[in-house]
Amino acid sequence: MSCETDSQQDERISLQIIEGSGGISDLDKDWDDLFARAVDAPPFLSRPWISTYIDEGRIKGIPLFILAWYGTKLVALFPLAVRKCLNVKIAVPIGTGQGSYLGLLLDSDYAFAVETMVDRIVSKKIFDVYCSMDLYSEDMATNGLLDHMVKKDHFCRRVYRNPCPCIRLGCSYEAYLEGTKSAKSRQTLRRKERQLHKKHKVNVEYYEGDEVTSMVFDRIASIQKESWMKRRGAAILELPFYRKLLLAMSHAGIGRVWIMTIDGADAAFVYALVTHKKFYYAWTAFKLGYASSLSIGQFLTNWTIRDACREGILLYDFEHGDAEYKYFWSTDNYSVYRVVAGRGFCGSFVAGVYFVVWRLARIKWLKDYYRRLRRKIRGLKHEVVAS
Repeated sequence: MSCETDSQQDERISLQIIEGSGGISDLDKDWDDLFARAVDAPPFLSRPWISTYIDEGRIKGIPLFILAWYGTKLVALFPLAVRKCLNVKIAVPIGTGQGSYLGLLLDSDYAFAVETMVDRIVSKKIFDVYCSMDLYSEDMATNGLLDHMVKKDHFCRRVYRNPCPCIRLGCSYEAYLEGTKSAKSRQTLRRKERQLHKKHKVNVEYYEGDEVTSMVFDRIASIQKESWMKRRGAAILELPFYRKLLLAMSHAGIGRVWIMTIDGADAAFVYALVTHKKFYYAWTAFKLGYASSLSIGQFLTNWTIRDACREGILLYDFEHGDAEYKYFWSTDNYSVYRVVAGRGFCGSFVAGVYFVVWRLARIKWLKDYYRRLRRKIRGLKHEVVAS
């Protein structure tokens, strides 16, 4: 029986740096294969998600990919956008801007490749500062990479950003309800569902893969436009970028859609990302025209949880945010952090500035003042345009 040491394994790791978006197009099959093996990876590290950000120009800086190969097998991929600020190279994960979980895509059987990647980052000075707004507390790959960066004299700091309520499943729907809801709550849920069916003709349509067509997307964008999002003036899904992103994820077998109709009219939707037995509750909305007493949002969320249980989903993740309805359903809670790591005098100084700004932003009165100032600036801009 042969036994290969870590040092011998490290020697078999070869690294590749690809700058710009051109070279990565030849790696579609390898990327998809790595994503399929990286069972802890969130959908935000999949090829269609990151490629859409690049193709649509939704990054600041130049795309840069650090790849680790074990023989001919791609075992790790670190997708970054790198820009210069005062001669300091700052790297951020591709995908920044949409609440998600970002970092290193890694086959956990080859975790020893991470140290080799960090050595190359340091020796070649690939970047001076790594800055992420979306470090997931359960992301062992990226947290491990940051630990190695600290060992290589990086100044590294984390600041709490958002809670991430979730449901631990791996059970039947009935077992989930009995284990998390009181008898009174279960009775209330069933009563509301019976009342809704009694008063209206209710149907839930389900779409996945190529079934998520442009017509289906138009329907969910229309629902969102007539939802609470309209009050904030941001019907996000109408933007061409989101159309391309969500259709790409659906056609890759990751994105799924539930549309609830009441008396034949579209009333609510859920768009979820499902991969590696994990369910990510990404977008949802319901039309404001329906009475709150109908609880259609609660009805549809309940429906998707039931479907998740039937499919054997292990984790139902509500992602960023502390909305009350998320805590009603959740059984657990994880976190997202802002994280910055810098090396050398300039890199550590810039990282320290990020850290101080983030800490100050958590002071409530400063946050409120900043928001009021932004509203005033937007108001002045509108006045200038109008004049």
